[in-house]
Amino acid sequence: MAHSFITNQERLLADIITGILPKSDAVDILVGYFYFSGYAQLADKLVDKHLRILVGLDIDTRISNRVREVEELVEWQRIRSKVREEYFNNLVRLINETDNTDTDETIRMFRQFQHKIYDGTLEIRKTEAPCHAKMYLFAYNDSNNENGEQPGDVITGSSNLSYQGLQGRTEINVRFTDKGKYTEGKQVFDELWANAISIVDENTIDRWKEKVESQIWIDHLFQPYKLYLRVLNEYFDIPSKTNVRTPFDITDGKFFNLKYQTDAIQLALKSIETHNGTIVADVVGLGKSIIASTIAHNLRLRTIVVSPPHLKSGWDAYKDEFGFMGTVFSGGKISEALAHYNDLKKPNEQFLIIVDEAHRYRNEYTEDYAMLHNLCQGNKVVLLTATPFNNDPADIYSMLKLFQIPTKSTLKTVENLSIEFRDLISQYKELREHQRQGKISKQDVKNETAKIARTIRSIIGPLVIRRSRIDLQQIDIYKDDLKKQKIEVVIPQDPIELSYDLKELKDLYLRTLNLIYGTKLNDEDSDNGVYRFQAARYKPVLYVPEDKREALAKDIERQTGLDDVNMLIGRQANVAKFMRRLLVRRFESSVASFKSSLAFMINSSRNVLDWIERTGKIPVWKKGGMPDVDDFYESTDDGMEEIEDAFEKYSGKGFFVIDMKFVNDEFVNDVKADIALLKSIYLEWFGEEDVIKFDPKLESFIRLVREKLTKEPNRKLVVFSEFADTANYLGAALKEAGLPALKYTSADATPSMRQTIRNNFDASVKQETQADDYKVLVATDAISEGYNLHRAGAIFNYDIPYNPTRVIQRIGRINRINKKVFDNLYIYNYFPTEVGETEIRAKEISTLKMAMIHAIMGEDTKALTSDEECTAFFRDRYRAEIEHSETESWDTPYRRFLESVKGTDEYKEALQIPHRARTGRIVEKPQGGVILFGKKGEDFVFKISDGDHEPIMLSAEEALQLFEAAPEEKPFATTEGFDRLYQRVKFSLFRSDTKNRNDKNILKAIQKINAIKVKLPEDYYSDLLAALDAEALSGYEVRFINQVKPSEIQKLFKEIPADYLMRLLEVQAKVSEGDETLIISEELQR
Repeated sequence: MAHSFITNQERLLADIITGILPKSDAVDILVGYFYFSGYAQLADKLVDKHLRILVGLDIDTRISNRVREVEELVEWQRIRSKVREEYFNNLVRLINETDNTDTDETIRMFRQFQHKIYDGTLEIRKTEAPCHAKMYLFAYNDSNNENGEQPGDVITGSSNLSYQGLQGRTEINVRFTDKGKYTEGKQVFDELWANAISIVDENTIDRWKEKVESQIWIDHLFQPYKLYLRVLNEYFDIPSKTNVRTPFDITDGKFFNLKYQTDAIQLALKSIETHNGTIVADVVGLGKSIIASTIAHNLRLRTIVVSPPHLKSGWDAYKDEFGFMGTVFSGGKISEALAHYNDLKKPNEQFLIIVDEAHRYRNEYTEDYAMLHNLCQGNKVVLLTATPFNNDPADIYSMLKLFQIPTKSTLKTVENLSIEFRDLISQYKELREHQRQGKISKQDVKNETAKIARTIRSIIGPLVIRRSRIDLQQIDIYKDDLKKQKIEVVIPQDPIELSYDLKELKDLYLRTLNLIYGTKLNDEDSDNGVYRFQAARYKPVLYVPEDKREALAKDIERQTGLDDVNMLIGRQANVAKFMRRLLVRRFESSVASFKSSLAFMINSSRNVLDWIERTGKIPVWKKGGMPDVDDFYESTDDGMEEIEDAFEKYSGKGFFVIDMKFVNDEFVNDVKADIALLKSIYLEWFGEEDVIKFDPKLESFIRLVREKLTKEPNRKLVVFSEFADTANYLGAALKEAGLPALKYTSADATPSMRQTIRNNFDASVKQETQADDYKVLVATDAISEGYNLHRAGAIFNYDIPYNPTRVIQRIGRINRINKKVFDNLYIYNYFPTEVGETEIRAKEISTLKMAMIHAIMGEDTKALTSDEECTAFFRDRYRAEIEHSETESWDTPYRRFLESVKGTDEYKEALQIPHRARTGRIVEKPQGGVILFGKKGEDFVFKISDGDHEPIMLSAEEALQLFEAAPEEKPFATTEGFDRLYQRVKFSLFRSDTKNRNDKNILKAIQKINAIKVKLPEDYYSDLLAALDAEALSGYEVRFINQVKPSEIQKLFKEIPADYLMRLLEVQAKVSEGDETLIISEELQR
């Protein structure tokens, strides 16, 4: 008996069969599973053979393009026609969802397969009972059967009819050539065939055409318009889990179910499941906190909320109203939140971390960020923030790193998150540098910044939820829902400028401003020997002579590990400039604010001189990473002491000192001169009696408030100041004047105050509990988040509104989506002016007003010459900010169009288009070539190639422009060059660039860790190295590693705990590549 084992090692089963087929005229194959890849291996040799295929199990593919070969132990007592239908369905899925048939070669073989069905030379049946046996019978033709003595060959063993079975992997098969074995095998096959269920033969061709040929993409031309509809539906489909509880359900009707909010909840839950987190960035007033609270309720995870201090009580209320288990920590107590988490967490337990105003944690080089990063790892994360698209890419990257591993991101919209963002950060820095040097126009800066923002949007789009009021008006499904619930959207009016007259105090104001900020008032005012405020106390390093800086650098590095004195010089120069500008802002804000600032700065400078006298050294609170000065410009409700404390907070674990031997005498002289100057200003304003003598701004404002309340008694007012002492002063003055005014700062954040504000200013409060005790609310920006104040119809900016984002947040308090009270909402800016000037100068901008604006706003205001220009400047800044927030999102027109076509015949037909559908188009588009649309996991991917370049990834915004088509557009066959380009793009469609190109700081840290390897436990060393290589640590932690000394290893374990590293690496290990689906392809011909 001649036989041999065939293992696909020395000999391939495919080669053995290929050698047998020329001698055969009929082939019978019994297999567990039939795969088209197996047929394709032998197709050309089977053209003239009669082929019977008997399938013992089924065709079963996963969407991931992998074919399952696991026998399902199910009962097969099913109707025979049902078996055929299921087989057809599975075959259709195999063709549409896998790579088996989408090359020119495999398409040719599939057509041959169909032809054999039509001419009766191919029959397929399914065994009546499950059968996992494999047997190949080859009936020799008359020329080779030796007059019946050698009827054929039989091969049996482990190989299915598949590429893997025929040659791709190790199998064990045996070949028998003797007559007895062949006859016995054929008898077994014929018995099974006789009782089998017919799948495909000459009697079922019509059913084959209906159930297979019409359902697959091969040999079909699809209308571009319907393909476009299919792309839109796939991309914009909103999940609809039926077991998700809504705000209305959770709160027993206290909160409405608004369609845009329930959609956001579904999208957020999907993003959290897929990406471990989401960014909810709806504009102010659309209910981000409600969305986050509903998410927390549905996830049923223990929750930690990190919120600004003034919103903490609001989150405590949401926690109770929405019934989720959690603890709220203020933003300054992240260390406590982290300790709380470490105390409570159980093995493998995930928490939900909600971070309100997450943009506050945009600097990954701060200690607070590092602790928040630690807290978020391994947990689910919800970030609530203003729009993230228009910020510095570094800011957005920092937020993403809270729940994404940069080198192994769950986002499939980018090939390598780390590399892409480093490139964007570099572009942005270069752009800003060119702007600073005057090498690029403002318009070009705007265009390039918008381009960067679009790129960021395309990358992070799958995990960001953002809608504006314009979107709610333009998307019919949202607009109709709001209308049904009697909710109207209001877009506020442009800011209106109101003024107050300084009268005889104009000269005092001008002189004071000149002294504290050094603003030249006219050409004659050079210096004239006048000393102006230097803020010297904040910049001692600038008084170190060049020849002593190297020695100072070594001394500072010895104390702190900070090895860049030039960076320290830059920081101190910025802080001094900030303090001078801050003094101007407080001067402009109110006399009371200016008074306390002068007193604080005088005492602070005296303390520095006392220290120098006692120790011969200057204390510097600047160890470690300093935040951007802009962080302090955004501080709310802060007096001078709080700002100084904030600076000190960033000192790390104490302060360092600069020995006076490095500093020239001018430092002490300038500090003394600053003190003398500030004291003289204080005396001129407040006298020996130490009291406020005059305040024309306040007097005028009291009259203005009376007028507004008299004219419209039902339109309550909210007056904003950025400083608590101004709010306290103004609130007391309005009450003393007999006006119904209530004052609120963070110091007033009590439950009773919150209820008083709600009863008097919140239109959503039940009618019977509404009150009218107060018609004016004077507040700091502590109230610009977390409160509904829509019984007020106007806001006053008592200070010059230097930050347009703040204005948007403020107006958001009175522009709430849940109830419209006023048809128009007003914003008033309040400026000083001068009256009594000649008519010729009536339209010129006032000298004081311009000087103040220059000092507070900077270079952008230097060209303003008239009041009209000034008004336009602030209006345009507001409009620009509105454009960033209250503007139509890029995708709204597509969503609106999709809603308009739903239910049409074309839409229904589009939904039936199979995956891998393709068409050729002759149409003018921005790009040509082959474009593919696919899905990996829950993210969509678009790529295109024109043949001359490597395939590139497209944003959805770019891709939808290419797929867009008119209903009348005709499809065309693809060209001969299509397949080459198609295969090239398909090969790269779901591939990511996993190569790490670590930045220099990370490379330096890796070198540092390798240098101290012997001092580290082996597991800790390995995990730390892996985390660094994955760029999973925060910038603060990387910097800490680079500064830590070999003798301080214990500090390393404390700063970067082993448990934290383990959570980071577990997150990385769990990142799934995701199932892959190729949906649509088009050839854009030119």
